Amino acid sequence: MTTKTILSKNLALLGVGFAVIIFVSFGFGSLSAHAATISQQLELGSQGQDVSTLQGYLSTNSEWYPSALVTGYFGSLTQGGVQKFQTAQGIVSSGSPATTGYGRVGPSTLAKLNSLMNYGGQSNLYTAPILSPLVIQTTQTTVTLSWSTNEPTTGQVYWSTNPIQSDEATGPNQMPYVSGTLALDAGGLQTNHMITVSNLQSGTVYHVFTRSTDASGDMTLTLDDTFRTNY
Repeated sequence: MTTKTILSKNLALLGVGFAVIIFVSFGFGSLSAHAATISQQLELGSQGQDVSTLQGYLSTNSEWYPSALVTGYFGSLTQGGVQKFQTAQGIVSSGSPATTGYGRVGPSTLAKLNSLMNYGGQSNLYTAPILSPLVIQTTQTTVTLSWSTNEPTTGQVYWSTNPIQSDEATGPNQMPYVSGTLALDAGGLQTNHMITVSNLQSGTVYHVFTRSTDASGDMTLTLDDTFRTNY
């Protein structure tokens, strides 16, 4: 049996109506509002932690980003939120991402976002679950995935031999579409999670997507990662 530890990435999917998550670099169980910065320019199609951080901040204002969904993918809803933020801050209010930067996190928008996010240090804004690193144990035909959360959550795993596809949700209280086969952990809300998937092919690369949801509907996720079963 082999064991592989995979660090969670592109975290944070937040349900509508709940407080914002903004986190980039902190350990399990530790929160720091001053760590909330966006490190690069973003636009339609961008993915990753910086997008999650952007979406988390936009979610603090329901007029900017009413869906309040943090998926790590910069889709049309996120672009609309950026446009409303730019208009409210007097940065730009017309044009396109290519001509004026409207709907794109360019240099001016990036600087303004980081300035506002790092003002005040309100650590009580963070409410979604925090995941420990994901541990993957494989045999020839099975995989066991385990992780912990800082609060009771339900756990889900999607797996497939193809890359996991996920799309930005299309409205309030709607989950993003995720491809692959779904497996659930047993026992309902809990802090220690373990899911075993059987009947896999030996020596085969699989893709996996993990997420945990607390009692309030706040969610944290890891995007597409991989493991290989034993020969």
